Amino acid sequence: MTAVDATRAYLSARVESLAPLEFVVVAPSGNPLQSVQIGRSSEGELNITIPGRPRIAPELPLEVRGALRDRGFTCEDASDPRNPWLRVSDDIDAAIDLILSLLTDVFNIKVDHPLDVVHGSQKAEFEARQKLAAVRENVERILTELIEAVPETDADGDFQLPLGDVRVTVAPRALPQGPVIVRVFAVTNVNVAVTPELGLVLARLNFGLMFGRFALDTAHNAIWFDETLLGEQFSDEELRFAVRVVANTADEWDDRFKQMFGGSTYQEVVKLSEAGAEPPVKPGEGPGLYL
Repeated sequence: MTAVDATRAYLSARVESLAPLEFVVVAPSGNPLQSVQIGRSSEGELNITIPGRPRIAPELPLEVRGALRDRGFTCEDASDPRNPWLRVSDDIDAAIDLILSLLTDVFNIKVDHPLDVVHGSQKAEFEARQKLAAVRENVERILTELIEAVPETDADGDFQLPLGDVRVTVAPRALPQGPVIVRVFAVTNVNVAVTPELGLVLARLNFGLMFGRFALDTAHNAIWFDETLLGEQFSDEELRFAVRVVANTADEWDDRFKQMFGGSTYQEVVKLSEAGAEPPVKPGEGPGLYL
């Protein structure tokens, strides 16, 4: 038996034993970016995936993306390297052959290069997404009643509420093996002068607040105000109260911050931008933290 035959037999046995929502990741030793994942969906379907890459990692080369298309892979948005490439298979042997072809012919890995094989499960993520979908439906109902219209959503699917001179964002999130949270926040100011005095003002304000907090995004010279609801069982009034507090507090302080530390109120930026440009990072964002 050749090394390739042994590898094929080993992978076939691992894939054969997969239960729904379980997966195997195969990657050349020392190069996890060139990994291929094969797993079963909740319905038992066999999926072959080239995982998406975080912003800090180099994106898939153009020739690799072309090779994936030629082999029947699809991507929801190939311009965003964070999106995975996916192909469905109904035959284990054909799937294993495809994985080995991807490694050797597309990623140019030598046939005898050692491979790292990791077994995992997506059950926690699947259950978190189910909980998140239920919470999103409830949040949308409450916000629709609040503004008497279906709320708009941004590119991340977060709800956008124009309330007076402030735009409030309501962002349901789920942590695998953890609770669902609902973040309610508003950008108050952008392009402010980040000084020790600004930090001291925000710290003093936060000490006196009974609900919510100000945060400083030093990477984008922006000030935020936000609050978080924890769990799936919050009441309609709790969410409405959080939205009103965030909107009112942001509206109360955005002009004052502009007078003291320069820059612009976020509402001024939105009015000047056709796309309603927003800072590229939202409070609490981070790789692998939330769904």
